[in-house]
Amino acid sequence: MSEVVFRLKIKAIGSKPMALDNRQVIDQIVLRREALASMEAAEAEELLHYVDRARVAGERIGGAAQGRRRAESAVHELSLAMTLPVPTIERRVSRARRLRSSMPNVWRSWHEGRISTDAVNAVDRAAFRLVHPDSVAALDDIVVDRIARLTPGQATRWLDRWVGRTEAEESRRRHEIAHRDRKVGLRPLGDGMTRMTAEITSADAAAIMQRLSGAAHQLPATDDRTIDQARADLLVDTLLDRREGGLGYRAVVGITVPLSSLMGFSDAPAELTDRSATIPAHIVRAAMVDEKSLLYRLVTDDVGNLMTVSWLGRFSPARLDQVLEFRDGTSVFPTSSVPARMCDTDHSDPWPAPTCAANTGPLNRRAHNLKTEGHLRVRQPAPGVFEWTTRTGHTYTRTPEPLPVADWDSPD
Repeated sequence: MSEVVFRLKIKAIGSKPMALDNRQVIDQIVLRREALASMEAAEAEELLHYVDRARVAGERIGGAAQGRRRAESAVHELSLAMTLPVPTIERRVSRARRLRSSMPNVWRSWHEGRISTDAVNAVDRAAFRLVHPDSVAALDDIVVDRIARLTPGQATRWLDRWVGRTEAEESRRRHEIAHRDRKVGLRPLGDGMTRMTAEITSADAAAIMQRLSGAAHQLPATDDRTIDQARADLLVDTLLDRREGGLGYRAVVGITVPLSSLMGFSDAPAELTDRSATIPAHIVRAAMVDEKSLLYRLVTDDVGNLMTVSWLGRFSPARLDQVLEFRDGTSVFPTSSVPARMCDTDHSDPWPAPTCAANTGPLNRRAHNLKTEGHLRVRQPAPGVFEWTTRTGHTYTRTPEPLPVADWDSPD
């Protein structure tokens, strides 16, 4: 989209809906969607340009290695500025680079607003699965006109069929690549519930579902659970080897809970130590009955701030690491969600400054390396408060989430 056309579209969508007839309202909605897609394409191009410019600047100073570090530093700065995780920025930059270099029709149509960002992402995923460059070029030639009028679901199905038919002989190789990336993920839903997803082979998924359904249908007629509830319970009971009650847990699950909730004087919820989910108080109280449950006592102030802990050595002991895990939950880099238990314990002020909670924090390895090399600076003006400064002088502050506290007034 040229700048002139873009300005005309912005002017066209500036009218209030009440001043338009129904036809004009529909036209305005379409124009807004086109303008949004064009702006998102421009943003993608700017991200790519910013990272590549940083890479070139680094290569001039210290070769390819310094170029990679400068590019990584640029990605982290964009992460802070846009409040998006680092992997999200990396995916957007990589996608823009692939589209610009190998799919010029899709790249141009996105800038013109002819196809939405969701459609562009679907096309990129399909093209990424292709093995031969000629197949990518062939897809670029036809895909814009084909999916412009399809819903996201329809476009995804069409692309999947096109890939399968165009490179049928490469199905084994594509499967091996996809199987290599298999994983299990969690997405908190609130109210003590979490969605678990698994990327596994289609045959295994169908077999698991069939077995769960078969076991659910064999339950006594007096069981009042729905088929979905029964399948979910059977999956959990099987994985945790749960027999005749009890938790069945074999993993360590860190939960922070107010003492008043634990004793039944309040129903303030508990939290997982990485702050990824809340746990209703009644579930925690039930868990405490299990003989395998173990409690630690941590002291907080009256608003939930964990009081500091010090250590005389340079390297933090396990107990200090555990305190930081409860206090910070995740990496103290503002856009990172890496659990604290998977991070380095980093000094805000370098050693021999004290090794204490007021001068340390969990930091994911990539951000830690960039900080060590001077691409990022951090200070801890107060325990648990981390102030980050980037190469461009922008400052971003990460403050801790207070631990759960509650009143002692019993509802009974």
